[in-house]
Amino acid sequence: MNVVFEDKAATADSVWFDPKSGELHAVIAGIDRAIPLGSIADDDFESSAPVAGFSLGAGGAVIVCRHTDGAETWLPADMWLPGGF
Repeated sequence: MNVVFEDKAATADSVWFDPKSGELHAVIAGIDRAIPLGSIADDDFESSAPVAGFSLGAGGAVIVCRHTDGAETWLPADMWLPGGF
């Protein structure tokens, strides 16, 4: 099945982390997409401290990774679109 996203400005409706698979999930346009958190380069994170939680930011345009030291890493939601990562 092919999926076409009409809206170029993707926004996520929800986000969660699955500790068993190590995947970070985002629901965009009703479709659950997941990427392995470990596949994101360490240099992309604002802190080397562990990530303690995830939330949505900027109206769902970004996935916010909250680190244990208080730092935040913002990942664009369009990373979860086909071909975005």
